[in-house]
Amino acid sequence: MIQQPSQGRSSGRSYRIESLDVLRGLLMLIMAIDHTRDYFSNAAIDPADPIHSWPALFFTRWITHICAPGFILLAGTSVYLQRQRKSAATLTRALILRGLWLIAFEIIVVSFGWSFGFGLPILQVIWVIGVSMIVLAGLQWLPVAAVGAFGAIVIFGHDLLDPVHAENLGHWSNAWHLLHQRGVLTFHAHPVAVYGYPIIPWVGVMALGYGFGSIVAKNPEARQRISLLTGIASLGLFALLRFTHGYGDPGPGFEHLGTPSHTVMSFLSVQKYPPSLHYLLATLGVVLLLFALFDKVVLAGRLDRFRAFLNVYGRVPFFFYIAHIFVIHALALVVARVTNPNWRFWITPDAVFTRHFDGWGYSLPVVYFIWMSVVLALYPLCAWFSRLKDRKRSWWLAYL
Repeated sequence: MIQQPSQGRSSGRSYRIESLDVLRGLLMLIMAIDHTRDYFSNAAIDPADPIHSWPALFFTRWITHICAPGFILLAGTSVYLQRQRKSAATLTRALILRGLWLIAFEIIVVSFGWSFGFGLPILQVIWVIGVSMIVLAGLQWLPVAAVGAFGAIVIFGHDLLDPVHAENLGHWSNAWHLLHQRGVLTFHAHPVAVYGYPIIPWVGVMALGYGFGSIVAKNPEARQRISLLTGIASLGLFALLRFTHGYGDPGPGFEHLGTPSHTVMSFLSVQKYPPSLHYLLATLGVVLLLFALFDKVVLAGRLDRFRAFLNVYGRVPFFFYIAHIFVIHALALVVARVTNPNWRFWITPDAVFTRHFDGWGYSLPVVYFIWMSVVLALYPLCAWFSRLKDRKRSWWLAYL
């Protein structure tokens, strides 16, 4: 039987575990910081560059690194919890349909939201979640330990593929971009999609999340202890590999730079596209520690208002994801239209991820103010939609 804390759970969908929703809500809000920065920051540099960035900008970007791994891990965990209530056949069908829906939604709706135009489709996290769900539809027929072991093997082993480069594979270059190397997909030498989330490592994260579901299903004390110890071990291994310049990240590695702050940034500068072992050890380690913390807080019945606030976003993550992209982009377009003669930049296809808007943007405090304003503005809408999903069991609500 799945043990779950009773404190602070909203009515409806009572099978949900509150600490997962609270953590998921935090991840969604942190993610929105990054997207607000994309549209409103005046920084014209790579914020994750330890040499040219500065601490406030670097850590504004770095904290958002935990979002994609955390969300995909928890997606796998949610599949495991569903498996306890559904047959393998039923879940297979649901995962395949859900995966195809997410892929289509990424290509049609989300890509439009980034630029308010139809340029090249931008295949990012929603796409790779969809693909990973389709893969997990087959994996979940295996014993849970085998699925978890598969995920761990992929996460620890996929960096062995780094020496293989798409440009050396001829007609197979697109396949390699999809599997392990970000880039631009082409057809007869014409670009057809911008690709940021290669499949192999993220399938491993979702499979690991499925295995983590068996830990979440334990009693709260046991899952907190295991999550805490695993998170500490993950961060410890990350630190060991960084200090020793060990296997698992193709970047320049840890360097002693001119100042202590830049040295720390170098230590934390890990590759996200595709996610290296160092990146996943650091980010998943933090996610596991946060889960242990939130689960303890929920069990103790503390921070009721804070939990309830995060819970609203965590119960409707996909709905919030879509809404916040359109709201942030629309806000940037309106402000630019009023203040900048080059406002059409924000309706230029694919511009947000490929170029910087010269003469545009605000300092980080303003970016954070805009971020919180958007989050608070979307709260009533997310709360309404969460209550709607509690009251109704319409099939289409499961896809939003």
